[in-house]
Amino acid sequence: MVSLNQLIKHEAPMRLIDKFVSGTDLHAHCQAVISADNLFYREQLNGLPAHTGVELMAQTIAAAAGYRNRLRDEPIKIGFLLGSRKYTCSIEAFKTGECYDIFAEEIHAEPSGLSVFGCRIEHNGSTVAEARLNVYQPPDEAAFIEENYE
Repeated sequence: MVSLNQLIKHEAPMRLIDKFVSGTDLHAHCQAVISADNLFYREQLNGLPAHTGVELMAQTIAAAAGYRNRLRDEPIKIGFLLGSRKYTCSIEAFKTGECYDIFAEEIHAEPSGLSVFGCRIEHNGSTVAEARLNVYQPPDEAAFIEENYE
């Protein structure tokens, strides 16, 4: 089985997903078990606020990209969440101790590195959140960092 360490650059405390379940070159399925030691945990909610679902989805997209790179024998690359469209969430919070299944599927990709992913989060087989996320993965990571951050 492939571990998340082999697929994404996120590390604690910013890693919100716990397990890579499956993937293809266009799709990933990950899981998150919510705990009180999570950076975004809110005691009054006994879990993570609903808006953190966007980051759960974004990290699952990162796992999808990492899995694709692994299939191509390429290194993990950085990516950027540009925005979300139509994020809906039917729950107030992702509750402590519960396991959530996160799915991300690439539905459009540009040669420039821009992509759109359809995402959803399920709990016990029912969809609790959905969105389309716009992401960017620079074709040349080193050049992008040099140009924008040095």
